Amino acid sequence: MVNKNAKAYSMIPEQFRIKKKRDWNALVFKAALLAPAILFLVVFMYYPIEETFRLSMTRSTGLGPTVFIGFQNYVRLFQSEEFLMGLKNVLLWAFWSVVIQIPFSFFIAFSLSVFKNRITKPLRVIYYLANVLPSAITAMLGRFVFAPRHGVIPSLANKFNWQWLARIDFLGNPDLAFWSIFTVATWAYCGFYIIYLMANIEQIPKDIQESAQLDGATPWQYARFIVLPMTSYALRIVSILCIVGSMKIFDLPWLMTSGGPGYATSTLGIVLYKNGFVNWQYGRAAAIGVVIFLLSLFFTIIQFSLQRKEGDVL
Repeated sequence: MVNKNAKAYSMIPEQFRIKKKRDWNALVFKAALLAPAILFLVVFMYYPIEETFRLSMTRSTGLGPTVFIGFQNYVRLFQSEEFLMGLKNVLLWAFWSVVIQIPFSFFIAFSLSVFKNRITKPLRVIYYLANVLPSAITAMLGRFVFAPRHGVIPSLANKFNWQWLARIDFLGNPDLAFWSIFTVATWAYCGFYIIYLMANIEQIPKDIQESAQLDGATPWQYARFIVLPMTSYALRIVSILCIVGSMKIFDLPWLMTSGGPGYATSTLGIVLYKNGFVNWQYGRAAAIGVVIFLLSLFFTIIQFSLQRKEGDVL
């Protein structure tokens, strides 16, 4: 009977159908609930983004009047050796972070989730501890490890009579400084990735793991054919966080080498800081901020588009 009534109603022309009245009280109530969140987004996100774009088109010191100069700040940036080196470094940082940090984090997370024993929980705390430490302490520890004379590495090298290793200045050598800081960053940041991936791996039903064991699957086969596909979404989220974090990396390179030697460890964040707070060129600093924003947005859109193509629901 209901189907017949619905079919008959669908045959009535649109202009003669009885429309439901809007529940204005419900709409007002929903709008009142959404208003604080929308206001927060406008004030603390959309307006600063718009203001940064506007400021990047001006010559400003932050104190006097601003002068509109169009895209001159962007042109000068791409003519600057320091900016180009910073751009190269963050792109390399993002690439090697995905290539090294994500597989390393997955390997540790998989090992701690599958091969559980008494030291699993202490190891989980130890791996995450570095992520809890402030960046200043992490940088101080990194400098202490790589210090040229009295650091951990030279001391151990002298103890084992490896003079060739003791003579290496890891933070003063342009070819090694980047990788030294990247090593410290890998230790500092992988803790979060490990805990996040462990949480997703442990959500896999135990029945699947037991079925794989009964079928004679090795740990490698279980990781390759079951865990990787079932945690692919988590891996992509971690990759996005890794890439976006690489675009705005500032603390460790600045605290360990101040971007040196030369521009070997300079990043876009360091170039922005120098232009904005050392040289008082707010317009150029805003242009660097826009570049960081656009790069982060670009890589995030790529990740999301790949997820949609593979059928993932966001």
